[in-house]
Amino acid sequence: MPIPNDAQAEIDALLAGLDLLTDDDVWFLADLWQKEDAAARRRAWPKAKAAIEAAGADRELTRVRTAVGEWMQASRSDFQGLEGLLGASGPVAGSRRTAAPALIDAAAAILAGDALDRADQAVLLGPWQTLTSDEGDQSSA
Repeated sequence: MPIPNDAQAEIDALLAGLDLLTDDDVWFLADLWQKEDAAARRRAWPKAKAAIEAAGADRELTRVRTAVGEWMQASRSDFQGLEGLLGASGPVAGSRRTAAPALIDAAAAILAGDALDRADQAVLLGPWQTLTSDEGDQSSA
């Protein structure tokens, strides 16, 4: 069963936005995610997973996880200065690893849709929504 078009569009936008995130965006997203209630997130995930499985959207979540995994890997531009010469990717790759769960949580909330209550949606999707609404506010200013 295909996922709803609006959910597909949101997932596609999330994935397309990965390479557009600045280092500051990534740090901000990681910080937002770490400030969320971890216990609430742990309670929301089984509900999201069950809804995703019931909707037959497992493959889409796997696609997101794969894309986020690739995005987390250090890129050539991460290797700068002396640290780059020594093979260290610096703080950017670390921040991506820290922010990655927020992206996967957001995708899970999008794919689970209305099967999650408002609180579960907020804890899983909140950091991504805060980041993207903040970017929208800044671009319109």
